[in-house]
Amino acid sequence: MTAVPLVGRVTAGQPILAVENVEEVYPLPTELVGSDERIFMLSVQGDSMINAGILNGDYVIVREQHTAYNSDIIVALLNDEEATVKRFFKEKDQIRLQPENDHMEPIFTKDISILGKVIGVFRRL
Repeated sequence: MTAVPLVGRVTAGQPILAVENVEEVYPLPTELVGSDERIFMLSVQGDSMINAGILNGDYVIVREQHTAYNSDIIVALLNDEEATVKRFFKEKDQIRLQPENDHMEPIFTKDISILGKVIGVFRRL
């Protein structure tokens, strides 16, 4: 088992302030999350990623990294304080953070901080 800290919340909707304090630690199977110390979880609020199977109240499992490939689902920090989970696309002169909800518009920006790549979803039944 790998101890994975829940460090706060992130929105799957409009960006909100990321709250980073270890709230709980979950033992998750190492074969699913690996043994990397850079793994953490965030609680999801919002429904912008429902088409990707990420629902309001889920926990995303994130590998800390600061780069991404097009179509990766990432946790991004906007304006150094607002965290959001979206699909990443680097375009010619901007970055598009694309929701996975047909009723929501993408976020276009020139500058973000990538906090990590979503590698899994944990949901309580």
